[in-house]
Amino acid sequence: MLLAEGVAGREKGGASAAVVAAAAGGTPDDGSLEHVDYKEKLSQIREIYHAELEKCEQACNEFTSHVINLLREQSCTRPISSKEIERMVSIIHRKFRAIQTQLKQSTCEAVMILRSRFLDARWKRRNFSKQATEILNECFYSHLANPYPNEEVKEELAKKCSITVAQIANWFGNKRIRYKKNIAKFQEDANLYAMKTATSVSSLSSQANSPATPNSGGYPAICTPPDGRL
Repeated sequence: MLLAEGVAGREKGGASAAVVAAAAGGTPDDGSLEHVDYKEKLSQIREIYHAELEKCEQACNEFTSHVINLLREQSCTRPISSKEIERMVSIIHRKFRAIQTQLKQSTCEAVMILRSRFLDARWKRRNFSKQATEILNECFYSHLANPYPNEEVKEELAKKCSITVAQIANWFGNKRIRYKKNIAKFQEDANLYAMKTATSVSSLSSQANSPATPNSGGYPAICTPPDGRL
């Protein structure tokens, strides 16, 4: 993960260069500004990681030299073999590798938190309003046996939800996939919307004294899906 994000690379100024490139090639919209901001914060994480890694390597080298010198001094009073020195050096390096592993893990966590924060922010901006989601869910569950809106329905829903027809099509496609994967979970939602629709139809029937049609509630009929569509 650190390599993929350019944090663990050894290139001097790699992340900073990425920031400059992003700023130079980006357009002045929210997406490019967000991308630059993400790269800048990632660059800060990279600098901290390499600074701590350099300190760890320096401390390891200094401590290793110190222990070797001590052992050489002790060799004047007692015999010390080269294998004993190698064993001590191996223990020291193993300890410092464990510290480097912890450093990598903490840096990974920092990158994951950063990614999550930016992805969550982007996801929130892409979410539809509560009213639009309610309208789309009501239409979907009202036509659960055939949840494939035709172009007329899509255009009407797009106007009601203040979004594009393409977004309507994407929403229904994703909703059908999620419903098929989690039928048991979404069945509860379907029951709730069915009760709401039944109550609405009953209310309209009592006011108009006329039978309500299955597609009442302002939604036109839904067409049969083309072959091969989900």
